[in-house]
Amino acid sequence: MGLGERVLREIIATPALKEIILLQMKDIKAETAPGLVKTLLWGDPGISMSIFGALPDAVNWLLELLLEVGRQLNGLPEPLLKDILGQVGGGIDGERLRRLLEVYGQVARRLAVGEAASPEEARAAAIDAVNAAIGRLEALTAGLEARREEVARTLTSIWKELDTAALARSLRHLGAVAAAAARPEGKKRGRAARGLVAAAGIAAALLVLRAAARRLRA
Repeated sequence: MGLGERVLREIIATPALKEIILLQMKDIKAETAPGLVKTLLWGDPGISMSIFGALPDAVNWLLELLLEVGRQLNGLPEPLLKDILGQVGGGIDGERLRRLLEVYGQVARRLAVGEAASPEEARAAAIDAVNAAIGRLEALTAGLEARREEVARTLTSIWKELDTAALARSLRHLGAVAAAAARPEGKKRGRAARGLVAAAGIAAALLVLRAAARRLRA
């Protein structure tokens, strides 16, 4: 057992300490997190450097913790699991989640391209990212080709279970939306166009699945 597990076992076995932890958990407020992070990172240089040095181990620990939580949740009865996850999902602040993606997206862009990168450097970084994605896609498709008969059966089964009539109606609706999106100007037009592109991508992916199944059967 690690130190954290031993300490936690002692806390759970001590009623007074357990009650303190439960009271603290009930009083968790999202607004207090920024101050805690600032104090933890910049309150003492020695602690800050230790935190950054231990960050890879901390991330690995967090990943293993999330994996074990998933394993334990998989052992719960399905009704109880749905109830628990429904309560958790209903309490998550969607706006904070959106800001999280924005902030870490900016961090990723700075790491990948750089804050003051020239257009040529940005283009080179984008090409490298696309080439890496193509390499992963090639490895994936090679594995699929090695199991083509199994994949063909799976794709065929998926296509049979899809509501193709509803898909056809959706494509007709997309055509009507495309005609309407071409007329308005400004922000509404941009949003409509982005939504159209996303929906068209989903529809195209379904059509690709159908074509792949037919080709693999042949």
